[in-house]
This record gives sequence, structure tokens and C-alpha cells, in this order.
Amino acid sequence: MPGSAPPAPPAPLRPARAELLVRWGGAATGAAAAWTVADGAGLGFGVLHALPVFAVCATAGVLAADALTPGPGGAVRLAGLVPRRVRDVLPAGFGLLLAAEAAVLLALLAVAALTASPDDMGRAGRTLSVACTGLTESRGPWPGLFYGLPVLAALAAGTAACGYALRRITGRPAPGGDSAATADDARRRRERARAVTAAWGLLVSAPLAGAALFASGALRSLSCVGPLVHTAGLLLLPVAAVAAGTALWSLFTVLAPPASPRSGP
Repeated sequence: MPGSAPPAPPAPLRPARAELLVRWGGAATGAAAAWTVADGAGLGFGVLHALPVFAVCATAGVLAADALTPGPGGAVRLAGLVPRRVRDVLPAGFGLLLAAEAAVLLALLAVAALTASPDDMGRAGRTLSVACTGLTESRGPWPGLFYGLPVLAALAAGTAACGYALRRITGRPAPGGDSAATADDARRRRERARAVTAAWGLLVSAPLAGAALFASGALRSLSCVGPLVHTAGLLLLPVAAVAAGTALWSLFTVLAPPASPRSGP
């Protein structure tokens, strides 16, 4: 009809730029908090405490970005019952890699705890001591309970936070719209789940890289042990390299900008 206003377009999804700013805000807050925690801490504890602080803040940023997504609205609609499970939005290959690294980390910390000794100031679980030919050699730092307990505590707290975030992302009501909007919503859920998984990956891969590197150096520096121990030290070097690469990839995934929502068919 002449002179009538055109129909209002459907409400678009939140732009990717707003989501990116919120996610980067969480990461920036985490970086500032991690720097504050690490500043002045000695004996490696600063890094051990800073990593979970950053990961939890980054996860909170992803959750806040997810909260920007509008819920279902408009007229009452009929929809099929399609259950959404956490495993359906997880990145399969990346998740398997992190699970394997978590198993290696737990095994390494367990072995290190059983073989650790006190250092020269009596701090339990900080060095590796070996007695042979009447002499005792001590090497450190060694990833015994002195370092292992904070790592395990951070991993437990971070796992709980990331698990909650994944359940929140998976269970959020879907926005109304056509099939294209539904597909876009599913894609964005997977992106956010990947970012949360990467935040958890920092809690696994970074401590594994450090623990494997320190353990390798301690084992290879012992002079009165057989070649088997030196070989074990050498084998830990590629473990540390893979874990360091995973940590860098996890950080990139947390900070990577999300894809822009599709505007229509």
C-alpha cells in the first residue's frame, strides 16, 4: 500500500564484534588478574596460580558472550524434541588430544610424587635424589607434590568451571527463527564450546609442558644412573614440545574472533 511503512526486518543475532569484545574483555581481565597473582611469587608458584585465574576469566568471558544471544521469542511455535548433549558440541579431535595430555600429566605427577625428595631447605617433593656408589645426587626443580598439588587443585577447579560453562552453552534455549538461524545457533554453540575447551586445555597443556621439561632436565643431568633413566628424560622432551604447542593453540583459540552470524538464506 502506498505510504505504508515497510515491514520491520527480523531481529538479527548479536553481531560477532560484540561477542568478540566480551570474550576479549574476559581474557584481558584474566591476563591482568594472572599478572597480579604471579607478580612477586617465587619458586614457580606464580605461573601455577596465574594459569587457572586466566582460564576461569576467559571461560567467564565466553559465558558472558553466550548470554548475549537472544532467547526464543515471537509467536508460539511447534518444534521437535531434539536432545542437546555436551559431547555433541565438543571438538572431537581437540578434546581427545587434551584428554590424552591430561592422562599423561596425571601419570607424570603421580610418578614424580612417588620419587620426589625434600630440597636443601626441607621443602618436601621439590627435588629428585639418587644414591649410588656412595654418593647422593639431587636435582631440581622436580614436579613432586610441592608443585603437583597446586596443579591438581587448579585443574580440579578449572574443570568444574569449564564443565558448568559447557552445560550452560549446551542447555541455553535456542532463539526463534528459520532453519538458517537454527543452523547458525548450532554453529555458534560449537564455537563457544571450543573456546571453553581451549581454556581448559591451558590448564592441562601448560603444566604438562613445564612438568615434562623440568623432569627431563633432572633425569638427564644425573650422572650415576643407567641409560634407561637418560632415555626416559629424552622421551619427555617431545612430550613437552607437543604440550607447549597445544598450549599456544589453546590460547589462540580462546582469543580468536568468532565467525560472523549469517544474515539470511
